[in-house]
Amino acid sequence: MLEFSDPVVEIGLPVAGLALWALVYGITRLASRPAAVASAPAAMEFPGQEPPAVVSLLANRWQFTVDAAESTLLDLAARRYLELRQAGPDPRHTTVHLTGRAPDDLNRYERQVFDRVAARAVDGMVPLTALGFSDANRSASWAKRLRRSIVADAQRLGLSRRRFSRALVVLLTVLGAVAAGGVAGGVWHYVARSGEDPFAPVAAFLVTIVALAGLAGRDLGERDTPAGQAAAARWLGLRAWLAGHESFADLPPAAVTVWDRYLPYGAALGVTRVASQVIDLGMADRKQLWSSYGGGWRRVSVSYPRGLPRYGQPLGWVVFRALIAGLLGWTFARVVGGVFLASTGDSSAGSTGFTDLRPVTLGFVLLGFALLGLAGYLLLRALVDLVAPATVTGEVLWHQVWQRQTSDDGPGRTINHYLVIDDGHAERLRAWIIPDQIAGECRLGDVVTARVRPWTRRVLGVTVQRAAPEQADPDAYAEEEPPAGSVLPATATHGAVQPERLLSATEVGAATGRRVSLVRPATSTGQVRGMASFVDGSGATVLALQVTRGTMARFNLTVGRSTGVPLPEVGDEAYAGPDRVVGRRGDLVLLLVRGPGAGEFEAEQLAGLLSTALSRLPSESAPQHSGAG
Repeated sequence: MLEFSDPVVEIGLPVAGLALWALVYGITRLASRPAAVASAPAAMEFPGQEPPAVVSLLANRWQFTVDAAESTLLDLAARRYLELRQAGPDPRHTTVHLTGRAPDDLNRYERQVFDRVAARAVDGMVPLTALGFSDANRSASWAKRLRRSIVADAQRLGLSRRRFSRALVVLLTVLGAVAAGGVAGGVWHYVARSGEDPFAPVAAFLVTIVALAGLAGRDLGERDTPAGQAAAARWLGLRAWLAGHESFADLPPAAVTVWDRYLPYGAALGVTRVASQVIDLGMADRKQLWSSYGGGWRRVSVSYPRGLPRYGQPLGWVVFRALIAGLLGWTFARVVGGVFLASTGDSSAGSTGFTDLRPVTLGFVLLGFALLGLAGYLLLRALVDLVAPATVTGEVLWHQVWQRQTSDDGPGRTINHYLVIDDGHAERLRAWIIPDQIAGECRLGDVVTARVRPWTRRVLGVTVQRAAPEQADPDAYAEEEPPAGSVLPATATHGAVQPERLLSATEVGAATGRRVSLVRPATSTGQVRGMASFVDGSGATVLALQVTRGTMARFNLTVGRSTGVPLPEVGDEAYAGPDRVVGRRGDLVLLLVRGPGAGEFEAEQLAGLLSTALSRLPSESAPQHSGAG
């Protein structure tokens, strides 16, 4: 029988614990917001030695913005590592040239911007507007890497600090454990009263503590320090002086040769309207793409005519629509039109008069003939497309998901992708459509030969003639790679695990039947020892990998144990679920999750990848028994 105290314990105890934690968390978030900075008096002298990227962080209340990359590029030109040349009155025609000066004394984020220019340059030159990215994942990864380096430099200079200090994270985690204990207590009381699953209180505690600890340890950005506030005030004084010159905002990027470092600092402070509009190190405009295929730089216009019914469709659907149009045309022209004509002929001898139907009759007949003509046209073009496929060879400039099949219980299934191939000659291109089944066979930057149907713009097959250079991949990494030939130690206590040493893109591609590349999105810290994603040419995730230890590792293993089936002789213990596998070696737990871009591949292949990765996984301590997780 339900007692009055039962709801108090089972509902009130968890709610009270969670409410207390949420209150403390909310107060700390409000208290740790970056403070507003009052500008110093306007002055034309540079008030410090901070790089423009760090100044951008301070001037924007410790928020990372696109001004950081723009100002760094201009600063490299002001310091003669790069040269900006403008041909004609339009600043968008500015080109960036390598000067030959070695970038040995640049810091990490300056070197990152310099390397982006060097990677895109052809014969030492690249159009300024061609520095954007055609891959959303790479663009986001590049920006994250840039932000981390700039923030690290600001922290080194004592100008910035994390909003939540380590001590505060520990305090919130301890309070999270208290709140998790309250949740577990309420669940235990309910289990004791109802006789439900006795493991429920433990699961409730683990889920709650992992969730709250994750929220507490999440990076909320940076905040001010006393030294940072003083530096920001001084630089805001320079911004006030630059803003007082109305013509300064209209200076083009090439004006850096005259204005020297005033222009990069102006970009960092947000007062260079024209230069900031021209420089874009983010995502490129997919309708105006730059290509160096065939020698020299060309800007090509690209159309994506998704409104055409035939665009990218299999010929079966085109024939089906032709048959429907033909059937309707025959019905209107022969059947409906014949009935109306017969009715009109009968009325001419009588007094009932159906002369009002003649325009209607004519309209149905004409509509019928039009539909019959459309059916014939569709069948003829489909036949030509069928018997005369073509080939196109060129560089892949754009690769993006176009159509998805919606689903009520998930993100849905990808059906088709856009694929833009530049043959090196045309100034206007029309995107092809490549089915998801073969979309992973090529990626951005590959030189391919595609077998296509010209009328429907559908790709039938792709052969890679020259793979995209792999040296661009480190842009996606959080840290620099170790020297070639280095190996991971047998034990790596408190160290990061490099995912590329566990599974290679070749191994994942062989298991999934797709050409993939590895992206490591973040620095491994805390309980996460390593994480990565293997993506196909369109950027869709094929396989996600995560290496954890501690509470998060035990949670992952507990979920795998309760929802999956055991995998014998794989690691110290391992389990396979519908779309994921998890295994343990020593204190480290490896989780592999099949992504939306994986398509269909056997569960045995996923288990095989887990076995391979676990065999290469370093152990942080002596193996424990399975109950410890």
